[in-house]
Amino acid sequence: MCHSKSRALRRSEVRRGQAGFTLLELMIVVAIIAILAGVAYPRYGDAVGEARVADGRSALMTLAGRLERCRTSTHSYDDCIDSPTPSEAGYYRVTASLAPTDYRLTATHDGEAVKTACRVLTLDATGRTLPEACW
Repeated sequence: MCHSKSRALRRSEVRRGQAGFTLLELMIVVAIIAILAGVAYPRYGDAVGEARVADGRSALMTLAGRLERCRTSTHSYDDCIDSPTPSEAGYYRVTASLAPTDYRLTATHDGEAVKTACRVLTLDATGRTLPEACW
């Protein structure tokens, strides 16, 4: 009987030792999560900014295509599009400066989610894009 009591006591001691986490283990896990978040969050912000710039570029290219199709049938860029036009996702507002044989499209982002250099994108009738780093 004494022998079975000591065996039961050892089992309960083993269970108590494996029942939870120590404060040190918990602190290590929290530190690892903080390091991973510190590395991942800036990269996530960059990816979001790039996606928004792609939205602006796409809006300019789509509008340029519409202008070229319109000029093919009317022989002029005038009155081909309404301005301003929002981009598909709504992150940029596109305005157009139209002349019979020339145009300049400007996409403007008013928020803070994109790099400062890429807040204003332009595309003209010759295919020149500015700023070059954003294209």
